[in-house]
Amino acid sequence: MQGDDKVLERFRRAQESLVLQSSDLPLQTISGMVQAAAIDIDPAYQRRERWSVEKQSALIESFLINIPIPPVYLSEEDYGRYSVIDGKQRITAIHKFLTGQLILKGVVELPELNGRTFEQIPEALKQTLTVRPYLRVVTLLKQSDPELKYEVFTRLNSGGERLEAQEIRNVAFRGPLNDLIYELAEAPFLKQQLKITSSKSAAYADMTDAEYVLRFFTLRDNWEVFSGSLARSMDGFMLANHRRGVIFREDLHSSFLDALDLCQRIWGKNAYRRPTAPGVWRDQTLAGMYDAQMVAVSTLSDQQRIHALRSASEIARVTQNEFLTDSQFEKSVRVATNTPSSVVYRIRKVRDILLAGGSA
Repeated sequence: MQGDDKVLERFRRAQESLVLQSSDLPLQTISGMVQAAAIDIDPAYQRRERWSVEKQSALIESFLINIPIPPVYLSEEDYGRYSVIDGKQRITAIHKFLTGQLILKGVVELPELNGRTFEQIPEALKQTLTVRPYLRVVTLLKQSDPELKYEVFTRLNSGGERLEAQEIRNVAFRGPLNDLIYELAEAPFLKQQLKITSSKSAAYADMTDAEYVLRFFTLRDNWEVFSGSLARSMDGFMLANHRRGVIFREDLHSSFLDALDLCQRIWGKNAYRRPTAPGVWRDQTLAGMYDAQMVAVSTLSDQQRIHALRSASEIARVTQNEFLTDSQFEKSVRVATNTPSSVVYRIRKVRDILLAGGSA
């Protein structure tokens, strides 16, 4: 039939490009691999510790009473070294319990085990956990095509406790560009505006800070031709650029920090925030306002930046006034923010304010 050749070619390419290996491993072996750092359960791109002690304990109980456990998925980063694609929480719970770091709590079927560590449970149960239960481990080998790896990560994210889009990107596109995103996410002013005060802060735990850095990278040079779906555009940026060299990354580094600095000096503590009334700004960062201000300042020449800094207070005043009086500007920042027309309008609007020195 028509199109069969294309289908068969894609099928053949997928078979050749994605290399999987399945193994059934004892829990002790999995814990030992974590202990030896062969499995990295705490890479930079995974920040969340989402399972409670009760949920970790329930997993251990499941092994003891022979309840089937879904497989875990690993990605071979180097020969003999793996990162976790899916199953970090299961592997973490196994390792914590077998190494005495988890005290069982909330166990239902075997309540006598509550309050005990691995060393405190009966010897027969210790033997059962270390030898008998096997966990299916599916590994994407190092030679797998990166694009197909990304597709696997995305499809694995279809159920259970969903990964954030940024987590998936950072699993799929590990490397110097990804490292740069995390380095820049530590910028004090960005953390201040996102209210990140510790690793437990929401914007840190769900990787909003890293995603904000990537938003800027994605829109900086393409905002005028943005075609919709910022999420897909960020995926595309990482796919296209994660292997580029030092000069490219240095340009991104300086461009981001320069834009961040200019926003701080022009709008101060109200950068990226929404005006609610004359002289009043809501104490909450909006992604749409962040895009508008960061990308707009990045388009300025050196002379235009000097002029904008001299007019900073007036620019801040006019930004507030325009947001309160221009319904299209307000809508582009708050409603349907990722449509091409909204992205272009809000960035162009702030750029016009900057170029006018705020005079309006």
